[in-house]
Amino acid sequence: MSDITTASTWYGGIRNMFTQTDIDHMTPHGVLLNDYDSVKTNGPGIYGQLAAGNMPPPPPGGEGPWSKSQIQTFLDWMTNGYPKGTPPAQASSRLKAMAEVSAGRVRKDVSSLSSSEIETLKKAFAGLMKLDSSDPNSYFMQAGLHGLPNPYCMHHIPGYNPWHRSYIYNFENALRSVPGCENVTMPYWDIFNEFPDILNQEPFASYTLPETLNTKYQKGYQTQRHTLKQMEAMFKAYDVITDFTRAKTQKDWEDYHGGQAFGGATNDTSIAAHDAGHVSIGPTMADQNVAAFDPIFWFYHCNIDRMFWEWQKGMHATDLNGLLSTITTTDSRNIFTIPVLENLPPFTDAPPNLDTVKIVDSIVNLDVDYDSPVNINEIAMTSFSAKRKGSVAASEKFHIDTDIANVRVKGINRIKIPGSFSVHLLKDGKVIASKGFFQPSEVDKCPNCVENPIVHVDFKLPLKDVKSGKLEAWIEPIDHGPFGDHFPHKMMGNPTINVRLLLRNE
Repeated sequence: MSDITTASTWYGGIRNMFTQTDIDHMTPHGVLLNDYDSVKTNGPGIYGQLAAGNMPPPPPGGEGPWSKSQIQTFLDWMTNGYPKGTPPAQASSRLKAMAEVSAGRVRKDVSSLSSSEIETLKKAFAGLMKLDSSDPNSYFMQAGLHGLPNPYCMHHIPGYNPWHRSYIYNFENALRSVPGCENVTMPYWDIFNEFPDILNQEPFASYTLPETLNTKYQKGYQTQRHTLKQMEAMFKAYDVITDFTRAKTQKDWEDYHGGQAFGGATNDTSIAAHDAGHVSIGPTMADQNVAAFDPIFWFYHCNIDRMFWEWQKGMHATDLNGLLSTITTTDSRNIFTIPVLENLPPFTDAPPNLDTVKIVDSIVNLDVDYDSPVNINEIAMTSFSAKRKGSVAASEKFHIDTDIANVRVKGINRIKIPGSFSVHLLKDGKVIASKGFFQPSEVDKCPNCVENPIVHVDFKLPLKDVKSGKLEAWIEPIDHGPFGDHFPHKMMGNPTINVRLLLRNE
């Protein structure tokens, strides 16, 4: 039992006061000591056992009773209303130890690659593209795991980031199978800075299908992107950078990801930014069926994994208990604690044999780390508050934020919408904000989509921008098809618009 002297908040130190032995001892009794809500609910009972010296048990089953200062720290936390707080600024002992370990694979900002590194990377990509389409390491087969012809990908569900971390790792292994490229690593595209021209060079500029996928994507189809000017304009209009930056300020796993599948969290953080980025890059990236065939996919998603890893480090969530301590919903917790739900097909039952638990610690289990971006050019986080919420428990005290309003387009049944789409918010007939939603063109054939058909999108806007004038919303399919640029509301369940002020409880 370590002696905690930091402020008595959950993220500030309370979660670190319980050892693995403590956690293992109490889990069978239904008390999860690495879960905020469980510790809060059982707080009085836990305190009683601690104060009586009954918990933790003496050696060899435990480390013996807590010190008076530890017990007082826990009591202070209860007395102060179980605040979540923030992780301490100083690195934990685990993070300090991590800093002393050098990963064998260090992924770099693609803009920082040397000429020899660029040539090796080009050789690796070209090598995969030359392989027969039936080869498991071929570019065709690797890209096909995300959509057609062999869709395994996970989107808008708790397995989203674990699956994509495994996917990038598997693709990197394929790159390393090319002779002369045994030590190549997958670089990332730092979207916070200028677009790297290398991504306009072959073999990164495009890919031509060697096989027919369906009537739309036939043999000979060449991947397509928007012009750089179009891409930059859409990134701005769809708040891609803003939403990714907002995600970095969040303290809970659900709020970092965002969306209906994460406890109904507002959909304006990491997954919303991911979706809008796909839609903004171009027609191929906007279609989940073929997105991974565009070589830019790998650079884009490698950066998303880098940001997820940076969030983990900032939250001291680079091991399983640390990550679990940030999770607030049963659905998300289950994928890390129930063996059958830990699977990440097709990467679990075959090399690299990864699951949700193994991918948590990128350095120890994957031997992967990330180098820093060439330029730190990210918008200030001071304009984002992780404390703004749509609701708080009635037992909590709160403040009303009168500067920001959350406008939610709620209850969109996406099954009938043919592919990815945009949601536009208008005031007096003029578009004032837009969001993108990423999905396959045949949504009814996507198991994840069918299991999670109802979605919402959120716009956090200054109250002054929405408090006068007439608001409305319309959904625009990326592929206009027979419905043009306005998809009928009645065909997607007649979604509603909800506007509410946000609350702060800290």
